[in-house]
Amino acid sequence: MCYMIRELKSGLTLFQAVQRIRRERQIGNLRKSQDRGVSALLAAAAVESHERVLDLGMAGRTAGLGLNAAGIHFVGSDLREVRCCEKTIRRMALDNACAWLEVSPAVLTGPCFDVVLFAPARWEAKARVFELIDAAFGKLAIHGRFLLAGRRNAGVESYRRRLKAVFGRVETTLSKSGFRVYRSSRSAAETGAHPVDAAHVFDVDDIPGGPYTFEASSGVFSSRGLDPGTRILIETLDVKSGDRVLDLGCGYGAIGIAAARRALEVQLLDTNLLAVRCARRNIARNGVANARVALSDGFEAAPGRTFDLILCNAPTHEGAETARQFVQGAARHLKSKGRFAVVAMRPGLYLRQMKRVFGAVDQLESRQGYTVLFARDAKSAVTAA
Repeated sequence: MCYMIRELKSGLTLFQAVQRIRRERQIGNLRKSQDRGVSALLAAAAVESHERVLDLGMAGRTAGLGLNAAGIHFVGSDLREVRCCEKTIRRMALDNACAWLEVSPAVLTGPCFDVVLFAPARWEAKARVFELIDAAFGKLAIHGRFLLAGRRNAGVESYRRRLKAVFGRVETTLSKSGFRVYRSSRSAAETGAHPVDAAHVFDVDDIPGGPYTFEASSGVFSSRGLDPGTRILIETLDVKSGDRVLDLGCGYGAIGIAAARRALEVQLLDTNLLAVRCARRNIARNGVANARVALSDGFEAAPGRTFDLILCNAPTHEGAETARQFVQGAARHLKSKGRFAVVAMRPGLYLRQMKRVFGAVDQLESRQGYTVLFARDAKSAVTAA
């Protein structure tokens, strides 16, 4: 009851309050289930003190830190995840662990690994998971073990089939509490599976400023074509020739590149190394000379800079804290009379934050499940907050 009163006092309707509480409980249950999955994964791995471990993460978190192993190498392409792992290593004073910001474990040098641990995030693209399985096979010692955990309703059966194709054999070590844990061992020098098509190239000629040609890797959002949210935001854009524009969370760069066709200059930022590399190639591919892309956690790669227009296709799997950081950061980085536009599948998270920070918020467009929200600079509101 106290949770309900809190939500109603925040200005939500009864229906909205019930929906938010239900979502929070679902997230809490998911985290508990993930923790059980980590424990099950580590138990099935049975890592010994002389073994080297390659940790590909557990739904965006490291699973292997704290193991009594000869070495633990965490590999991830997301800057925040790698930094979180590094922070944990320092806090726990682990001298047998390290974190690598890389798009694939294939680039690592040194001896092969004895154990690979992997539990893909629910939002991870299937082709990206296959790509990481293939890459990890090449870094695994003969007779080394590959352990993969996943939820039954999140594509884990397709991962089992891929493991069988790559390794030749796979066994189920656990099926409990919504999780399954699979184990395979490397017994051959070569994989038995054909490589996955990890990159896609597609043309878009029906949006403003086109035609465009984009390349997107399988680990980047909507890698096979323009998603509805990106399309709607590009079609709604009011970019002026003198604008300095920021594309926050740029992905493979479609929004920023479209804006660059009309703006003075564009800065693209993303926290994922895979996305940044795709965006950089797409800037060159589309002949855009006034756009730059940088790896960045939020706005950190644009310190002290201000923009006339900030654009964001809100990440669908992130929560209220990310919405708060994006909105408050946008307010700090807008010029006087600057504009902020967000397209979101769940606009409520951003609408609440934008009203609190900017005051007036306009809904410019809403279709195909996406909504474009628009606000203008309100430095005084940020200062007061």
